[in-house]
Amino acid sequence: MAIVDMKRILLAGEKASRDALLLRLQRMGCVEITPFELEEETALSTQPAQALLDHVEQRLTRARWAVDRLTRYDKTKSSMFSPKPVATEQQMMPGADEQQRLEALIDALEDLERRSGEARGLETRVATQLEQLEPWLALDISLHEIRDTITSRQYVGALPPAALQSLQAAWEGRPVSIELVGQSRDSALLWAAAHGSVAGDFADSLKESGFTPAQLGDFTGTVKQEYQRLQGERRQAQQQMQEIEASWGEMVTHLPELKVYHDALKVAQERRMAADRLIHTRDTFLLRGWVPAPVEQKVLAMIRQEFPGVVAETSVPGEDDEPPVLLHNNRVVAPFEAVVTGFAIPSPTGIDPTAVMMPFFACFLGMMISDAGYGLMMAILVPLLIKVMKPAKGGRKLFWIMGIGGLFTVFWGFMYNTWFGFNPLQNPPLDPIYRPMEVMILCLGIGALHLLTGVAVGAWMNIRRGQWLDAVYDQLSWVLLLAGLGMLAVPSLAGIGQWVALAGALLILLFAGRNKTKNPFKRVLSGLGSLYGVTSWLSDLLSYMRLFGMGLATGVIGMVINILVGMVMDIGPIGWPFGIVIFVGGHLFNAGINILGAYVHSCRLQYIEFFGKFYEEGGRPFRPLEQTPRYVRISDA
Repeated sequence: MAIVDMKRILLAGEKASRDALLLRLQRMGCVEITPFELEEETALSTQPAQALLDHVEQRLTRARWAVDRLTRYDKTKSSMFSPKPVATEQQMMPGADEQQRLEALIDALEDLERRSGEARGLETRVATQLEQLEPWLALDISLHEIRDTITSRQYVGALPPAALQSLQAAWEGRPVSIELVGQSRDSALLWAAAHGSVAGDFADSLKESGFTPAQLGDFTGTVKQEYQRLQGERRQAQQQMQEIEASWGEMVTHLPELKVYHDALKVAQERRMAADRLIHTRDTFLLRGWVPAPVEQKVLAMIRQEFPGVVAETSVPGEDDEPPVLLHNNRVVAPFEAVVTGFAIPSPTGIDPTAVMMPFFACFLGMMISDAGYGLMMAILVPLLIKVMKPAKGGRKLFWIMGIGGLFTVFWGFMYNTWFGFNPLQNPPLDPIYRPMEVMILCLGIGALHLLTGVAVGAWMNIRRGQWLDAVYDQLSWVLLLAGLGMLAVPSLAGIGQWVALAGALLILLFAGRNKTKNPFKRVLSGLGSLYGVTSWLSDLLSYMRLFGMGLATGVIGMVINILVGMVMDIGPIGWPFGIVIFVGGHLFNAGINILGAYVHSCRLQYIEFFGKFYEEGGRPFRPLEQTPRYVRISDA
């Protein structure tokens, strides 16, 4: 249960060694580089450095696009359990020739994308034109001949079928020719020609009839000729698209090296961003940051040995400094740091509650999952999955939480007599179905212990700071009150319990408002308000009944699954395979949904009931300069 002490580190050296030093610090991954706070008029120009960073970010963006684009065509079978490929430190530092080759490869991919876009655009445009021309295939005159002359006007378009008959009847015997070309949905397609002497009147009749001129485009041949030509263009565009798709498939072989190149650029970007936090002159640089005290000498020794032109010194944080927070616990407790950081980073002056919280969290997890079979499955599979998948640091912590929780689940599953929904023992130690009261009392007892532990941690924090009276007034008073009230429930202890509870109540009544006012009357009123808070303790205690409820639900659902399996298996050999599928699938579903629910509710009990008694947040996480690849794992080999 420790927050690592931090030391200020200050480096100054020749600018020529800056990049090599940043690379070395990045590989060590234990120094956080912080920017200097300079006045605007004294700040040095950062335009060249910003230009270099923009260049790296531009290349990184192109590489990420190339990886994402090629991934669509990657037919290599992979699963969520597949580990990331390994890249060496040498591969993460490609030379100029290798970078030039890979940039040329990305250029080729961008050219493929451009050609693909052009082909898709052409195919879409031609398809639209074909759709416009298709209804007019029966129009057997060249489209360039459909134009007005001195003596005549031509019209091509659509109008409602009923209006066509009226139009033909109205203009029969007059210098107008109307021909039906075809049908399109609910419209009649027509071609018409009118003598110039009646063209104006005929145009008005067409307008009144709901005539819509056709949009046939700028073509010269007949509709049929143009339609056939466009079909040829469409086939060519589709063939070009197929060839481009085949080229994409061939380029997939370059996906692994592009992933490595992307991560190399990402690591380089991180160094470049760190370099922007330094102060530079023409020949020197100045670096300021934080280093954990346990590795302080290791970092200083590395700098003295490998960078003799760099001067480094460390110092304790100043009064105005806000050091970052790094948690440190042993291998068993460390995975549960993910629970703490998932709530909030503790204050640098606070404490790391992981070690105290860990046994309660794992215990709650086991009580809510409550099936020893599921616990065995978790305890066995988690190490195997970690070995196969090789997850990142954060994911590995969550895996180990499940693995350790699996061991506690085996214990509570044995106590509850539940093994994959079966109940092999005749007289189990605990029986949530037939003797629920015992389990409820146990859950409330563990909950009370959890709450009082939170109070004890708060008292320890006050004692550590030399605030002994605060520990008595703010924590011991509540312990006495709650313990006394609990003793009242035991007849043999009721006499002592009433005096213990009274002592705690008097401490709260007299001293809860000591920091708000010095007026005795107001302090007593404030104390009465604080005493009313005992009701919140009752609600907090009842929250632990979820341990009983979820544990009972897991066992009952498992029993129901087994009953269904038994009914199917009783059918005979035909039902056996179905019974096996229901058994495996049902218990996997039951385990998965209850593991998720147990994790969420265990976090809830820590965050609200436990942390609320003492936790001081407000810190910021320690973020060292390190290698954080996205697609690969970096090996020293």
